[in-house]
Amino acid sequence: MDSLDHMLTDPLELGPCGDGHGTRIMEDCLLGGTRVSLPEDLLEDPEIFFDVVSLSTWQEVLSDSQREHLQQYLPHFPEDSIEQQNELILALFSGENFRFGNPLHIAQKLFRDTEPAESGFV
Repeated sequence: MDSLDHMLTDPLELGPCGDGHGTRIMEDCLLGGTRVSLPEDLLEDPEIFFDVVSLSTWQEVLSDSQREHLQQYLPHFPEDSIEQQNELILALFSGENFRFGNPLHIAQKLFRDTEPAESGFV
């Protein structure tokens, strides 16, 4: 995860919250071997999750090197691999069903419904 390390370790600027105390409830998660704290709202609110985990984030926020790093986890195809991976990314972010559901929708549901100790959270 070298090309993504800074995204996982740089502190987020936390502005004031609705409660007026300037604190947010964070959940510690293990992503690979890296422990990160993510806002609870990101994990539990589908609207926030899909605003962040979106095609526009993929296209406009991630750098080319970050996208290339993440693409290595996608299936490789014998012909037109890059083109087929791009189609797969579009299908993933558009909510298409992959046999047993959409992986992003399944992940968000697991984040929302699973207790921290059960889902890879610390």
